[in-house]
Amino acid sequence: MSLFRWLVSISLLAGSAGALAADLPATTGWYAIPNTQLQSVCAAGNGFPSVGGATGCSAITSAWNGGVFDSQRNRLIIWGGGHNDYYGNELYALRLDTLSVERLTDPGLPTAPTGSCVEAIVNGSQPNSRHTNDGIEYIASADKMFVFGGSLACHVGSFGADTWTFDFGTNRWQRMNPSGPIPWGDAGIMTAYDPASGLIYLHDRQHLYTYDVGTDAYTRRTSSRTILGYHLAATIDPVRKQFVMIGWDSDAGGGRVYTIDISTGSNYQLRTIATTGGDAIVNARFPGLEFDPVSNTIVAWSGGNDVYSLNLDTRQWTRSSFSGGPTAMTNGTHGRWRYSAASGVFVVANSVSSNMHALRLPGDRNSVSKVPKAPGNIVVQ
Repeated sequence: MSLFRWLVSISLLAGSAGALAADLPATTGWYAIPNTQLQSVCAAGNGFPSVGGATGCSAITSAWNGGVFDSQRNRLIIWGGGHNDYYGNELYALRLDTLSVERLTDPGLPTAPTGSCVEAIVNGSQPNSRHTNDGIEYIASADKMFVFGGSLACHVGSFGADTWTFDFGTNRWQRMNPSGPIPWGDAGIMTAYDPASGLIYLHDRQHLYTYDVGTDAYTRRTSSRTILGYHLAATIDPVRKQFVMIGWDSDAGGGRVYTIDISTGSNYQLRTIATTGGDAIVNARFPGLEFDPVSNTIVAWSGGNDVYSLNLDTRQWTRSSFSGGPTAMTNGTHGRWRYSAASGVFVVANSVSSNMHALRLPGDRNSVSKVPKAPGNIVVQ
């Protein structure tokens, strides 16, 4: 899909928000979506006690885990567990069309042995549970979820370097066998989907890679090795064609905003840029990052009422604050902060025992429900 067609589709979906998500408030601000606690459908508490691990259901969000947004079905997908915290590999969804939460799959059994860090279970057909960090993305062009590596469910929590996809059309996992140089399997993997090319961009804290699901191949895009800390998150600005990483860089000793030009002919040089007005979010650990096609900015959140928008042209952050925001998650937001074009809101899953939240920012995202139609017998000149 071309970038132009993607942006047009985003605009059309945002324009129909009133029809697709009538129960979401049209007003700006935070909204706690009733009856959307993941705890209510958590596998460990609903028929599968063997997957609970040392932490139980709360680890699905708290144990360094992320999520993706299934734009075809307008739902936030949450997946993760890992280490000794949680052994279930089931998927969960917040459906914005019905404002409900559901478990999409049951956990694969038997779970991985506690003493052996394996990448696959169920005769190799499903991935072992893991801390996902920011290493998962939705591939819109293929209607699949991409997963790389993570801290595997086992007593010691070793990191994998495996690649999986989940097909939402068939609800089935597939272990991929990619060609090319394989990224480094470690903490702090950062990924983002590029709607223009259909590629996944992945930074393993050393190099930038792309992954093509059609050819099942990785390509290393950088030649020089740069070690980054593992508390950052990533997104793509598809208009300016920038891969952007933001957050606390422990190796650099402070918060950083890194950009890599991903336009055609780029040399993929890593740049550190200075921004103003957003120290709180730049210094956050594992913030939620998402590009907003309405405001044409990167929108970031890391707990509480405040949300920050970054204009890459001016390098200026704008802080907005709305009452009722969910509390911060100690182990990061990762990819559980996502934008729904169909509903015109950001959504976040921050705790299994709390309702999920939607945030509508200013910008006439719900224009269909706000603007009355003129009677058919009146001509506007």
